[in-house]
Amino acid sequence: MKEQIETIPVNEAFLSGDECPFCYLERQAEQKAIRFVLGPGASYMEPDVREVTDEKGFCGAHMKKMYDYGNSLGNALIMQTYFVGLIKAMDKQLENYEMPPKKSLFGGKKAKGEEKPSLAQWLRQRQESCYLCEKNAYNMRRYYNTFFFLLKEQEFRSRVENCKGFCMRHLTDLLEAAEEFLPNNQRVWFYNTVLPLTRDNLARVQGDLDWFVDKFDYRNASADWKNSRDAVSRSMQKLRGIYPADGPYKEK
Repeated sequence: MKEQIETIPVNEAFLSGDECPFCYLERQAEQKAIRFVLGPGASYMEPDVREVTDEKGFCGAHMKKMYDYGNSLGNALIMQTYFVGLIKAMDKQLENYEMPPKKSLFGGKKAKGEEKPSLAQWLRQRQESCYLCEKNAYNMRRYYNTFFFLLKEQEFRSRVENCKGFCMRHLTDLLEAAEEFLPNNQRVWFYNTVLPLTRDNLARVQGDLDWFVDKFDYRNASADWKNSRDAVSRSMQKLRGIYPADGPYKEK
């Protein structure tokens, strides 16, 4: 199978032995994005990058990861200009702000187009916007596209068949992406492979969890842990696509 630049990460993920190859890809992409924003290249000093981060901001989860990364000055500069933009935008919202009337249980609906976003709705939109989330979503879309492109190769299909399935979050995304990217001649193989594969690997992890719990029975104290020592973290990954055992990703 001939490798191309865009196929290398996807092939590596399916050879990694990870509980979910797309978790593996997402973690790599996220760390690369954090390093891009705060790392040695100091892209946060570039006006075009700062303009976008000032507009999009960051969700709480990614702010914590940026803080953990360790570039305090970089974080401060990013937050500084974001605050300037936020206060300016808030001043504009407050210019003609009127306290909303109490909603009536029997009040009629306003005509379509009559309502404008409330201050709370505007604030909610600001809270839900995140530069890194959008960057991750873009990268994952590319990975799904590459995955379906590679399915034409028997060697890659064999890698899929021998992987450990997918977490529930990425399985959901994969099935949705299949509606857009999956070639018609791969539909039967895809659904007949991916769904049983994931189900069987959920059962495998459940078995590891069962043995982990059984090991706390005094009668099994001297028994081998088998593959259950990290069963709790792997079960959480299978359900939510996270790596709970990971330490913070830090600046090197």
